[in-house]
Amino acid sequence: MRTSLVPDAGAPDPSLAELRAEVRAFLREQIDAGVFTPGVDTWLARWNTDFTKALAARGWVGMTIPTEYGGQGRTFMERFVVTEELLAVGAPVAAQWVADRQAAPSLLKYGTEEQKQRFLPGIARGEICWAIGMSEPESGSDLASVKTKAVQVDGGWRITGTKLWTSGAHHADAFFALARSAPLDPAHRHAGLSQFIVLLDSPGVEIRPVLSMSGEHHFNEVVLDDVFVPDDLVLGTVGDGWAQVTSELGYERSGPERFMSTFGVLAGAVDEAGAGRLPADPRIGAFVGRIFGLHHMSRGVSEALQRHENAEVAASVVKVLGTQTEGDLADLADELADESDAPGEGFAELVRAGVMQRPGFTLRGGTSEILRGVIARGLGMR
Repeated sequence: MRTSLVPDAGAPDPSLAELRAEVRAFLREQIDAGVFTPGVDTWLARWNTDFTKALAARGWVGMTIPTEYGGQGRTFMERFVVTEELLAVGAPVAAQWVADRQAAPSLLKYGTEEQKQRFLPGIARGEICWAIGMSEPESGSDLASVKTKAVQVDGGWRITGTKLWTSGAHHADAFFALARSAPLDPAHRHAGLSQFIVLLDSPGVEIRPVLSMSGEHHFNEVVLDDVFVPDDLVLGTVGDGWAQVTSELGYERSGPERFMSTFGVLAGAVDEAGAGRLPADPRIGAFVGRIFGLHHMSRGVSEALQRHENAEVAASVVKVLGTQTEGDLADLADELADESDAPGEGFAELVRAGVMQRPGFTLRGGTSEILRGVIARGLGMR
């Protein structure tokens, strides 16, 4: 019997072609007007709230949020098309990324009516930004080992701990903090975890920059020192944090950003080879094939999420294969650029950015080692 870890994608929907063309034309206008310069890994590293609000004004942020909460009520596949086009040109979309990709779906799934009314309209308008409060020092992909503690007090909870690699926290309004709300039971490590909506301007929150080796600042360490979170900002059910956070990771790990962070490098390599400034290396064509396959797989996961299916394992497969491809592509482009006498300056800059960002590709969103364990469990091998 055939075992499929990633659901098959359905036939392409021709009705989406018009939307894709509309987004593509808008982005070309923005580039030509000098609003942004195409880049690498821009969904993580380039924050531009004005651009985000311009997208929101066109209905391209909060697309899957229902209209009663200020969204567009559109499908996951419509959002998938917009996402691919934004990534293809390296648009500066970090300001909306986490809020739109995973905070909004988690609020819709686990949030109270009050929480939905409070946060979702602002996300859809591009006015509320979100970060991720999962990883910690010595607790990255193994989230069951988090040490942040939540202690119940009158009217709410006091949270103490440290979150690390929180991209955009210095700009963001809030994050979902995964914390241990009951003592650790070594025999049941996934029990006793809960999620809390922490407003990042709360007393006791300190945000410390973590600079990348290029000197850029998008990572942070967030220290929570006895931060009070009222009961009405508990996300979902106390004690169900593990099930909630793994559901959230399905949105984080499966999207096109897991294989398209260096798409501009590939497009540039094709153009440079066509102009005779790079060797016509057959490996460039092989990467085109890999990207097409990953597009198909990621689309299949998006369709599964639209059907409200559990996509944890499938998302892990896309993430492992996609981030490896991103890094391999940066390495190949760097090799070919070294062999070129005069690569175009725009291409050379994309290659430099790809190489500098490369170390993080297989780490963020869960290391490849951890995700291979998730996949093995999905296959019944552990």
